[in-house]
Amino acid sequence: MARERKPLAVALAVALLLVGLCRGDVVQFIFGDSLSDVGNNNYLTKSLARAATPWYGIDFGRGMPNGRFCNGRTVADIVGDKMGLPRPPAFLDPSLDADTIFKNGVNYASGGGGILNETSSLFIQRFSLYKQIELFQGTQAFMREKIGGAAADKFFGEGQYVVAMGANDFINNYLLPVYSDSWTYNGDTFVKHMVSTLEAQLRLLYALGARRLTFFGLGPMGCIPLQRYLTSSGGCQESTNKLAKNFNTQAGALVARLSASLPNATFRFGEAYDYFQDIIDRPYMYGFNNSRAPCCTLGRIRPTLTCTPLSTLCKDRSKYVFWDEYHPTDKANELIALETLRKLNITVVSNGTSS
Repeated sequence: MARERKPLAVALAVALLLVGLCRGDVVQFIFGDSLSDVGNNNYLTKSLARAATPWYGIDFGRGMPNGRFCNGRTVADIVGDKMGLPRPPAFLDPSLDADTIFKNGVNYASGGGGILNETSSLFIQRFSLYKQIELFQGTQAFMREKIGGAAADKFFGEGQYVVAMGANDFINNYLLPVYSDSWTYNGDTFVKHMVSTLEAQLRLLYALGARRLTFFGLGPMGCIPLQRYLTSSGGCQESTNKLAKNFNTQAGALVARLSASLPNATFRFGEAYDYFQDIIDRPYMYGFNNSRAPCCTLGRIRPTLTCTPLSTLCKDRSKYVFWDEYHPTDKANELIALETLRKLNITVVSNGTSS
């Protein structure tokens, strides 16, 4: 009898999964960097890019570090919440199983990750976009074993795909002279190199079943606190912002071209560059009082690249645009997410959650 129960249990599990598929559930598969990471790097124990210490996560759930490079939610969290989609867990989360993947999707984002494989190699461990796609292929093989090829193809074909990458390719590659790309390319040729690599990656995702995909463009990365600190005036690095704008223009054109040429593809380009720049330029208009310095800092000891337990926090985190030297606060992320949804003409169907 015991031997008969096991096949029966497996068949029942498969049936339940198939019933879920018939309900039309939609999940997300997220590829990105530290702006979307929800814990993958915390499991990469040799990585130098980890959000594993206080005060990261102070405004999320129990207030403990959870792998998000923020005091609260990421833009990807908020966009998904507003669309009524479940939050996908980190790929490296030990509790990830077939049922969780089926109900919530997977987040492959990795702090330091880039479009180019060599980006952020100084961080030792991180997942590049190609590596993240490789992990996604493993997820597909796993799910095919669990629910069968036809059901898996339907499941992955109906998913929402988010790709948010590119900033590290500049900040932790091209703009650092220790990388060969910084002297192999000029600004224009480097952007073209990035976009041509991105095209191959998006085509690969399409070949793997992605039909509904949103690529998120870059913000004014020359205005992050770290870039400001490196200028003599404390102002934005306009040359860095120019690179971001150039990339957005070419990446946006690529996404439109792929959407028009690939059968049954709906690829969209999401961006809020001008809106984010306006928040930085006129913070008081958006409820902030500081858009220059990070909330979490060691005061005069700068730049402290990450928030640490020794850092002190600003009095009111909702009044700061930036959380640390690189990343926006929860409040800024919410505004950016809402503007991105507005520009994509996506109706907000849920008020989302606060943590």
